[in-house]
Amino acid sequence: MVRRVQVTNSSERFRDLRLLFHHDLRLAAGEPHETAFREGSSCGILHHAARRFVLINMETVDGPGVPLWRIASRGSDDAPGAEAMPEGGRIEGPAQARGRVDSLVGAPIPLAPGASCMVTVTIATGETLDEARGRDEAFRRLGIAGSLARTRAHWNLWLSQGARDLLDLPEDIATLYHRSLVLLRLHQTPGGAILSGIETAPPGAARTDYRWCWHRDAAVAADALDSAGYHSAARRYFEFTARTAAEAGTLHAVVDAAGAPVGAAADPDALALPLWALARHFERGRDVEEVAPLFHDFLVPTAERLVGSLDAATQLPASYDLWGERPGFHASTAAAVRGGLRGAARLAASFGDVQRARAWSAVGDQVGRALTRELYRPEWGRFARSLVREGRSLRPDPTIDASLLWVGLLDGVEAEDSKVRATVEATRGALWVRTGVGGIARYERDPLGSVGTDLAEVPGNPSIAATLWMAQHSIRTAQRPQDLDAARTLLLWCSARAEGWGALPEQLHPYRGETTSASPSMAAHAWLVSTVVDYVERLRGLKRCGHCGAPAPARQERRIDASLEPSAPGVVSRS
Repeated sequence: MVRRVQVTNSSERFRDLRLLFHHDLRLAAGEPHETAFREGSSCGILHHAARRFVLINMETVDGPGVPLWRIASRGSDDAPGAEAMPEGGRIEGPAQARGRVDSLVGAPIPLAPGASCMVTVTIATGETLDEARGRDEAFRRLGIAGSLARTRAHWNLWLSQGARDLLDLPEDIATLYHRSLVLLRLHQTPGGAILSGIETAPPGAARTDYRWCWHRDAAVAADALDSAGYHSAARRYFEFTARTAAEAGTLHAVVDAAGAPVGAAADPDALALPLWALARHFERGRDVEEVAPLFHDFLVPTAERLVGSLDAATQLPASYDLWGERPGFHASTAAAVRGGLRGAARLAASFGDVQRARAWSAVGDQVGRALTRELYRPEWGRFARSLVREGRSLRPDPTIDASLLWVGLLDGVEAEDSKVRATVEATRGALWVRTGVGGIARYERDPLGSVGTDLAEVPGNPSIAATLWMAQHSIRTAQRPQDLDAARTLLLWCSARAEGWGALPEQLHPYRGETTSASPSMAAHAWLVSTVVDYVERLRGLKRCGHCGAPAPARQERRIDASLEPSAPGVVSRS
């Protein structure tokens, strides 16, 4: 990562300034076991924990190296760290620290009136000190211009692999689509894990850390990359999932970047979505030799666990909801399980395992019938969010929740199904944020980050992913090209909410439109990519030749070179 800052003295007097950068990296999950020290050969500051090495360096008018630094160890997250200036503003402290550490790097900037100075900060990472140091040295050799040119060329070449004609989608959406692809790939580790983000969770969130591989997000991300033409990235994720599930004895909902389980075993939707995505991956590529090794070691035990997760009385899977906040029998989980079992059944049929194919298909259909029987409420004209246990009885939860939009998206329910369409319309009416910001909220009276008191106007914070689920339903039900206008409008809404280089946050402030949660959110970027691909395919299908009935021909996408301007991945330019 490269950050460049230009400082200009616009006053008429001499200014003696200091430019400071604070880094609180929190490399160690759980208990803090991080070390930071001045690295002698590079003259930079090194943070490391286990196999994570991060070397922070600078380049100033005096050459490479960090001129000013401070390292601190704090007793708690709330205690002051390296950013707390001692009396007199002196930057001083120990040469190294252990535990819960952070650091400050800086440079003196003496400026005459009208003078300017450029400071460059680089962050090089690696699994060893030599690897991080080697990347830092490589940047010094290439220089900023060479590094930017090389990075831009690499990612433009990578994007050309999945180049496609985006038909009538505006340039803003095309740019965000390309950058979403790059961000998804940057969040995939060499071992195949796809991380949900690069931040720890905000206060009040159900997740403790986004820097893990949450299979609920990762499977959707793999499917998005696959649908866009990046089949090898999807393959690496499925191989990672199968390998780590075999090592742990089962698939866990959350694993770290190396595949070690974090927390409890998987919720049903975290079991189902990798199966759903794997089936779609095979159907796109038909690579038998790739998928065959995954069949008995991963597909069979995971599908059987899904079958065993069903409640005997309701025939629905019990779990926490999509947001990880409340237990019950949820419509979204049932939709995911049905989609996962139907996908597993199709794979089993393809590989000649007729008995398992019939069994899994039957259970998937059973879950679909239970979803309608237990959760569809004729008196409301829509599906209930969930069944909640109260003593010995079950009560339907009337709260309108964006997770209801998963019904129909994942489980193969026909787009024309009247129950699904009524639920979608109820969700649109109840959860659209009626401010200048707009967007679909997670659910009615959502307390997470809530700032509004008018629940009719602001049911909750706008969610990027939820808004894209609504766009997906508009695409599924479109019968004419003009029916896609609503989906294109929602895609434009998303592109207008992207930050900086193109990062989509998880949620937004309902009045100011600012980020209120993790950014970038890989779930948001994955659904953006999937929605763009589905939009283009649907529009091509609707624009058929009047003579032969064939879909409109696809052209090679020719806007790629502009998609990485003004800066390349991992480079933030500031002036």
